[in-house]
Amino acid sequence: MAAIPALVAAALLLVVLGMVAWHLAVRTARRQASARYVARQLQRHGASISAETARAETSGHWYGSPTGWNNFLLRAGIRPTRHFYATLTLRVFALPAALLALVNPTAALAALVLLIPLNLLFIWMRVSRRHRKIIQQLPDFLEMVVRMMTVGNSLGAAFQAASDRTEEPLREILGQARRAGSVGVELDVALRQTARLYGIYELYLVAAIVGVAIRVGGRTDHVLERMSAFMRDLTQARNELVAMSAETRLSAWILALLPLGLGAMIIATNEVLIVGMWEDPVGRKLLVGAFALQVLGSFWLYRLSKLE
Repeated sequence: MAAIPALVAAALLLVVLGMVAWHLAVRTARRQASARYVARQLQRHGASISAETARAETSGHWYGSPTGWNNFLLRAGIRPTRHFYATLTLRVFALPAALLALVNPTAALAALVLLIPLNLLFIWMRVSRRHRKIIQQLPDFLEMVVRMMTVGNSLGAAFQAASDRTEEPLREILGQARRAGSVGVELDVALRQTARLYGIYELYLVAAIVGVAIRVGGRTDHVLERMSAFMRDLTQARNELVAMSAETRLSAWILALLPLGLGAMIIATNEVLIVGMWEDPVGRKLLVGAFALQVLGSFWLYRLSKLE
């Protein structure tokens, strides 16, 4: 019977991880729809997009989830140093170790079950904030490139000068593309590689325009200027939508996570209550029903917050 609280704690962990995975999947679907919409707008304004770009936009593989832990940390702007791993280990295992020594193993397990997804959620939120900041910086960068091209600079020289004047975190990303270009890689290819690595589909569209300019020519400054204006309007619309739906999304997160935190606290402080409920037939039905209602309620709350 001592394993029952551990099973309940593992079930709570699966619910939290399932909610995070569900949120990431829906965000990916939204990015796919936004990428297709941006591509249609660019084509309407005269920007040619290659078949390779179109396939990448519809498939979603090139800007999807990170392929590994290091890529995940890279998108968050975190260097995987010893100091980072020491801090992460301290944040995850310090409280469970204290509870193991002072309270009981069940409390330590419950704390560990909560701290692992919370730390992953913290890093994921940092990835999301960094991604939004990069998207907000792109229109200013494109306008700077356009201004330098209008005074007589080539596309490559304008890109290099504008990237030097751009602030972080976009400067780091553009610097990586420039380093790839310095070893003989075409600028559009370097931008596509960087877009895949960081999951920035807007940068992939910029790479498509740069590739057309390198191979075909044309008024690239006009296309970049229109794309900059469209991206700025799109960013403003997204910010207004997020502001209007902030209360709904915050309520959904609180209502979904509050039962999980309350259940973990009960397991940590009074595991006898959970064991007694599990041994009783009616109590077991109540626990199973509560778990099913938690999953169903999380689903409907997420659907509610999705209707932003």
